[in-house]
Amino acid sequence: MTEYTLNNKFNSPFNKVQFGVSIGERNQLEEFSKVLRSGARMVEVDIASVYGLMREEGNAADTISKTEREAIANLAKVNDVDLSVHAPWALNFSSLNPESGKKDAAYGHLVENEIGAALQFADDIGKKMGRKNMPVIFHASSDNFSDPDRNLIYSVYDTEEKKVLQVPSQEIDLGVGSLNLSDPSERKLKAEKAFSEIYGDELYNKIFGNKNNKSLGLVSDEGKVILKPEGAFEFQKAKFSQQFAQERSSISLNLRNLEYQRLDALRRMGAAKASSNRKELEEAQKDLEDSESMIKNIKEKREELKIQEKNIATKFVPYDEIAPKLAAEGITKAAMFSYKNTESKPIVLVENPMSPNMSLSNPKDTAEAVKIARQNFAEELQQKEHISRGEAERISSELIGINLDVGHVNVFKSYINPKTGKLYSDKDVVEMSKSAADYLKRYHLNDNMGNKDNHLPLGQGNAPVKEIYDAMMEKGLDVPAIMEVFGGLGGLESGTIQSLQYMGAPIYGNVPYVSLPSYLGQPYSSIVGDYSSYSNLGLKQDLFSYGGFSNIFPAAWR
Repeated sequence: MTEYTLNNKFNSPFNKVQFGVSIGERNQLEEFSKVLRSGARMVEVDIASVYGLMREEGNAADTISKTEREAIANLAKVNDVDLSVHAPWALNFSSLNPESGKKDAAYGHLVENEIGAALQFADDIGKKMGRKNMPVIFHASSDNFSDPDRNLIYSVYDTEEKKVLQVPSQEIDLGVGSLNLSDPSERKLKAEKAFSEIYGDELYNKIFGNKNNKSLGLVSDEGKVILKPEGAFEFQKAKFSQQFAQERSSISLNLRNLEYQRLDALRRMGAAKASSNRKELEEAQKDLEDSESMIKNIKEKREELKIQEKNIATKFVPYDEIAPKLAAEGITKAAMFSYKNTESKPIVLVENPMSPNMSLSNPKDTAEAVKIARQNFAEELQQKEHISRGEAERISSELIGINLDVGHVNVFKSYINPKTGKLYSDKDVVEMSKSAADYLKRYHLNDNMGNKDNHLPLGQGNAPVKEIYDAMMEKGLDVPAIMEVFGGLGGLESGTIQSLQYMGAPIYGNVPYVSLPSYLGQPYSSIVGDYSSYSNLGLKQDLFSYGGFSNIFPAAWR
């Protein structure tokens, strides 16, 4: 591992930081050879964009042959390169199918196969290199079951059906917009009163807010109630409760009537015995048995209803609250696969996904998933492998961690922070990133304008990279960083150089470098961004005559 001494405006946060480059999908061996000529001694092999789950010919890792794996391993070993692997991002650790939102056995099997193939790929290279614990980076999810702005969508998880429900906004017409109520304010007051009378004060306070609640809805000038998605969810739960209340009332009435029928049958039996009327006695006995049977059945139904009503609070839960727990199940399985089925024990690193409308995109939630996974994995090691608690916890913390993607967090800037009511700021992005600190093992560095994961070179966007590094280093964290900077003009080659220049590497001068031949050779790498292919970009050897990254800033120049 090489330490890179940088200076200039990033002097403190980037002093002695460990730095590397991500190489592209499809032509990894060729890309790896080019990156080696630059002097980089930390490289991430990307199989992420070969969407394994969408391929018919097998897993993404299968596209890299045994011979190519051995060649990559030999190059890395000879050149003392620290390798990591980026697994396909289109994986859901929760095994919830992004299309249906349901636990799907077939989809879950595909996910497990893809995770296993990525870990096996890392193990094959690790064994050849004689290296343990190669990091394998997985996105925490690939769904669209979340959104930081609950005014747009509210995702709920049905714990019984094991399915995600996405609740939209809802409009309720209370019928108060008549001609005699032409005054909008009068209509609003009338609508609020009507809502309270129909649905009760408790739901009214929950929807429209009191001193302890935010507003989940509003009344329009036309006298209609407009519920936000979260308010619509509360409204639906209230309707369930009302349904239960109606069923309880119906059951009570039926029980009362059946009890009258039972008493009447007993009375008729007594009279039939007294008059020795055998036929009447038999009919009365049958009516008694029928009424008692129905009473038994309806009492059982009442008990079932009690259970359903009691469980209504746990049947539907906000998906954001349960997503870390569901993802932790998959993370635990991945770690156990690494521990039991590989020789070199690759590390499972969980990355915050690339869009805020994916679950676990907030590093706080990614951290929660990793925390639960570590606990679960340690418990499984104790119970199934009979390992001591202390050793199990050590192994768990070693094999499971977080890869923080700075660019992904920066995309939150396109959304409203519910705490402040304003767009997420640099400060918010830094604070969100800090929540990953306890489990941080790697970074992905790239830039964007806060609206899309573009993988721009550092300095071409507005991501607070320096501030995040400052915050982490204040916590004593100095972990390796991989540059994913192939989304700008000129692709990977130019992006790497511009990023190094931005971080204060004076060897490259003050003018941004763009390799026009490289750009023309693979223009899509410059304009498509995170879905680009950069396998044909050529690195110019003459630019790296100073030994590349390892000698960016000679001590004599300081």
